[in-house]
Amino acid sequence: MAILSLHSYCTLAFLLLGYLVALVSYRLWFHPLSRFPGPKAAAATKWYEFYYDILKWPGGQYMFEVERMHEVYGPIVRINPHEIHVKDSAWAESLYAGPSGGIRDKYPPAAYMIGTPDSSKFELLFGTVSHGTHRKRRAAIGPFFSKARVTALVPLIWDKTERLCGSLQRQLSESGNAELLVNYLAAAIDTLSTHALDKSLDLLHSDQKAMDWHVTTNTIALLTPLVKQYSFLIPMALGIHLPFLQLVWPSLARIVALNNGIHLEAREAIQNAELRSTKAEAAPSSDIFHEILSSAGMPAEEKTSRRIGQEGFLIMAAGGETTARTLTVATFHLLANKDVTAQLKEELKSVMPEPESQVELKILERLPWLTCVIKESLRVASVITSRLPMVAPKEELHYGDWLIPAGTPVSMTLRDILLDPEVFAEPLEFRPQRWLSNNPELAHISKFWLPFSRGNRKCLGYEFATAEIYIMLAAIFRRFDLDLFETTRERDVDFTRDCFLGQPSLESKGVRVQLSPIPS
Repeated sequence: MAILSLHSYCTLAFLLLGYLVALVSYRLWFHPLSRFPGPKAAAATKWYEFYYDILKWPGGQYMFEVERMHEVYGPIVRINPHEIHVKDSAWAESLYAGPSGGIRDKYPPAAYMIGTPDSSKFELLFGTVSHGTHRKRRAAIGPFFSKARVTALVPLIWDKTERLCGSLQRQLSESGNAELLVNYLAAAIDTLSTHALDKSLDLLHSDQKAMDWHVTTNTIALLTPLVKQYSFLIPMALGIHLPFLQLVWPSLARIVALNNGIHLEAREAIQNAELRSTKAEAAPSSDIFHEILSSAGMPAEEKTSRRIGQEGFLIMAAGGETTARTLTVATFHLLANKDVTAQLKEELKSVMPEPESQVELKILERLPWLTCVIKESLRVASVITSRLPMVAPKEELHYGDWLIPAGTPVSMTLRDILLDPEVFAEPLEFRPQRWLSNNPELAHISKFWLPFSRGNRKCLGYEFATAEIYIMLAAIFRRFDLDLFETTRERDVDFTRDCFLGQPSLESKGVRVQLSPIPS
């Protein structure tokens, strides 16, 4: 029996080895992508990507390896067994096409990297693979973040901005300095939760609650390189008893607790909707769940608590972080360029005569220098560092002389476009003047301003995020005279890791500010 058992193990090992040899041989010499340039190791196995993103300190390093590949192999590279990456800003319009440019599905591993359960069955707007299904879901949620709805939310944004200014003033008075990201995140989440959940999370009322939220959402970001490799990780964690998970993996438990809380909100929304259907006098809700539930174009299976809860989870987990990071980067560059700040302050005084003045969004949007500052901040920040793969399921894509087979995941990285030296002179420099109307290059560079992506998958919340940035930035620089406090660009602003959102050095204590000394 022992001999038979040993023989069986040897047979299994031989079969496994044979399978691996055959798989690698197929990928290197017979796969439809075998003729595309790139490292043989990357073409043979995803362990190559795993090493750079998971094992190589400090993690999230594959984006730098992909940059190196392009330097060696050119603008089109096979970066793993299944995926092609293109680094050519002019081709973005072809890949991220609009409705008339062809069907673009999302590549499943990228779609599911948020780690939500049942992703293949209950897809989210972000994680929807199918082009057709995505259009229906976007149509259901789109009005909730429309320009008209955002304009109606301006008083809410100003209210949260007032609280933000109060928190900063208190921290500056008590500690002599304040860290910006957590404060901006608290303001963005309080605004978003009031709109999306119909109640504020009140992070601006508690520094500890704001920090807890930051830690939770940062945990989601830090786990994305791992979840991108193992999309089952968070769905599996959601099935584990929360107290046990808190003991063995506290950071992952934070994500599960957030997910559970938002799913509870979704179940309550469905119960309230059922109550309203039987009691005409019941007050209607105005949250994101009601928006989906009241959509006539969505079938019943799209309106389960599980699916709409996951949609709410995604909105809350990701909706404030990008806005907060952009505001943080904008504030850093303004304080590092005092001449830009002085010009901004003068412009703001023209429409905000008193420091506490509140003005309509459309007035701020007409300010040329503020608009230039915001456009340049969104460009330089380029907070999404992850590549964004798409699939043309029915058509071959053409890049130069290369013919990319239908069904192939093809990615670009928005950061490559926003910081392309062939488009933006000295792209790492903060130059708001490049967006002035008298710049002869304005029409050209505007085509490559894609902080929210473009086409069918353009960020749904860009109007909401932009409104927050306009109002919060205007209020901060009208009311405060600030200086940077023990902050450097290399350590605290520039990205060293790709965790879907770029992450600064592990040594960073954040972008911190202090009040400017009063001139004697």
